[in-house]
Amino acid sequence: MSTKVKVAIIAGISILFFLAIYFGMMINYTNTEITMRKQTTAQQDVCRANYDKMFKTIVQVAQVPEQFVEKSKEAFKEIYPSLMEGRYGNDRGGALMSWVQESNPNFDMASVGKLYENVQIAVEANREEYFVEQKKLIDLQREHVTYIEKFPARFFLGDKEEVKITIITSTITEKVYDTGKDDDIKLFE
Repeated sequence: MSTKVKVAIIAGISILFFLAIYFGMMINYTNTEITMRKQTTAQQDVCRANYDKMFKTIVQVAQVPEQFVEKSKEAFKEIYPSLMEGRYGNDRGGALMSWVQESNPNFDMASVGKLYENVQIAVEANREEYFVEQKKLIDLQREHVTYIEKFPARFFLGDKEEVKITIITSTITEKVYDTGKDDDIKLFE
C-alpha cells in the first residue's frame, strides 16, 4: 500500500472519529437540555397545582370555624330559651339564685380558638410548602440557563432559549423591590 493511500485512510478514519465525537456530543447536550427543560416546565405545573391546593385548603379550613360558630350560636339560641323557661319559669321562687348557682350551657371559646389555630397552621404549612416548590422551580431554571450558556454546551445549544417560569409574588413585594425600601412594619392596621 502506498503512503498516499495510508494517509488517506488515516485521514478518513480521523474525520469519521471526530464526526462520531461531534455527533455524540451533540446528542448528549441536546438530550440533557431537553431533560432539563421538561423538568423545569413540569415543576412549573407542580407549583401551579400546589398553589391551587394551598388556596383551596386555606379557604376550606377557614370555613370550619365560621360554620362551627354559626351552628353553635343557632343551637344555643334554640336550646337556651326553652331550657330557661322550663327550668326557671314564673311559678318557681328564687329562680334567679338557682340559675346563678347552677352550671348552664356556655359557648366554648376554647374550641373556637383551637379551630382558628388550625386555620393558622394550615395557612403557614401550605405557604411554606408552596415556597419550597417555588425554590425548586427557580433552581431548575438556574441550572438550565447555566447549562445552555456554558462552553461547550453553548456551541451545540446556541439557539436554545431559557425556560420561562412564573414566580408568584405580591404587590407589596414588587413595590419593595422597585423602591428598595420596606417601611411597612406595622403588623395590624
